[in-house]
Amino acid sequence: MLSFLRNAKILGLLTLLTATSVTAKGTLGIKAAKVAVTSPDGLNDATYTLKEPTPLPSPIALSENTNFKLAFTVIDTTSGESMYPQQAHLLLEGLQSDDDDVTLPITVKSNGKAQITINAAKPHPALLTTRGKFHLTLILSSLDEYTPLAYPLGELSIPESILQPRPRKRHDLPPRAGEPAFQPEQELFHTFKEDPKTVGWTKSGAGIIVTLAPWGVLFVFFGKLLPSLNFQAPPVSSYVFLLVLAAIETLIFIYWVGLKLYQLLPPFLALCAIAAYSGLIALREQRERRLKAGGTP
Repeated sequence: MLSFLRNAKILGLLTLLTATSVTAKGTLGIKAAKVAVTSPDGLNDATYTLKEPTPLPSPIALSENTNFKLAFTVIDTTSGESMYPQQAHLLLEGLQSDDDDVTLPITVKSNGKAQITINAAKPHPALLTTRGKFHLTLILSSLDEYTPLAYPLGELSIPESILQPRPRKRHDLPPRAGEPAFQPEQELFHTFKEDPKTVGWTKSGAGIIVTLAPWGVLFVFFGKLLPSLNFQAPPVSSYVFLLVLAAIETLIFIYWVGLKLYQLLPPFLALCAIAAYSGLIALREQRERRLKAGGTP
């Protein structure tokens, strides 16, 4: 079943590439194709000659220090001349249905000579997170001129010792019973609007003391001057002026306790204007009384 699906996949790829080559001049092919397996000690070296469509005679298993080298020349099978394809890749398909395929580019020169080397000591990073067993397919195409080539080469395996753990996909089951498939992430917190800051009791108390201190000084001096004063009832404007001053002091006290600056300014400015006007009227009336009593201007 797996072989049927793989053949169907390659057949579909060939059909797609062929459909884009309506005006094809010829068919892509290869000649002088060889596979060389080499190692530093030379004990397991081997060379295989390939002729399309015959694959490798047996699967190739690489050790940790083994190199796999595929070399060939790209030709136009109609004329037999070498040519440069637009695309040249080696497709490594996993042998199991859930394996990810890996596509490696093949280096091709202008004269059509091509080669690709898989070094088991320094493999391509995409090979490290696989199961290490592949079915090889050589793919050549020149989309606007030639019929493409998909040549199954055989099977190749790389040593398991160089492989890395496969990344767990989102919906993979846990490897052991009881282990969660999803691990909890750190909870995110975001404050859209901070709570308003309140004034501490220490600052509030200090503000009250500063606010009431002038009144305390006034009462002290007034107590000392009271015996020598000939008290007369002041005019009504003086009471109004004192009442406005008391309102200003009360407003400042309320501001220290719980108001914002923008809440304080409108009534504060209005009371200051009223206090200035009422104070001016009170001073004028006091001056008139003093002049009537024989005082100096």
